[in-house]
Amino acid sequence: MNRMHSFIRFAIILPAILAGLGLPHHARSQEDRPEPMVYDLVDPLGATKGKTEINTLMAYSPRTGEMAWSPEIEYAFAKGHSVEFELPMENTTVNQYKVTVQGYFGELMKGRMLHGWQAGGRRINDEKAYAAEVLYLNDYKFSEKWSMMNMLGVRHTAIGKSGDFIGLLNNSLFYSFSKRFSFGVELNSEIGARKYRYQLTPQFQYSISKNGIIQIGGGPSQLTTQWNEEKKTEWLLISRLIYDF
Repeated sequence: MNRMHSFIRFAIILPAILAGLGLPHHARSQEDRPEPMVYDLVDPLGATKGKTEINTLMAYSPRTGEMAWSPEIEYAFAKGHSVEFELPMENTTVNQYKVTVQGYFGELMKGRMLHGWQAGGRRINDEKAYAAEVLYLNDYKFSEKWSMMNMLGVRHTAIGKSGDFIGLLNNSLFYSFSKRFSFGVELNSEIGARKYRYQLTPQFQYSISKNGIIQIGGGPSQLTTQWNEEKKTEWLLISRLIYDF
């Protein structure tokens, strides 16, 4: 539990430290900033009303040969507010039904910092259980090249049953080589009362067209099993295909 409290304190004070740096930067919209691949935003923070996006996350395990993938459709029903429907699958089996809503608080530090929130619920089919999570989102742009995204929240793994409360933390750092090509490192952490699990994913992002983006990466993960199962590390190859219109 002390480890979980330390992570939460760090995530809370980190944006304030970055803001205090005061690094020079020309403000841009969220659409111009790289986004995490594994823990996906519903839409870029501050997305315009009517923006629609379809994307699919694919994770492949070379050891087992299994493929997990999640087709999604996202729609901005108001300025900065979006909804997403997602179908997490393993091979050809639908494991979950997931709905997520995202909102936007606005800009800080003359546009260097953008922040908002995300809340979602899911039905876990094989357990016949419902889970829910809520997160605070914070995006900070150091300069024209460097930016980072931080997410902090909590998940209840089985509402109305003997589920656990799990702390969620996503930290992603990006370097943009150009407007179309960037590199990032994403660390997803889940913190329980006596357990810590992670997924570390170096990744590349490339805009293949005005509307299309491909993200490719991979790395070690301990998030492929349930919390009541033995913790083990799996190496994954991951990609996400995005198209918006």
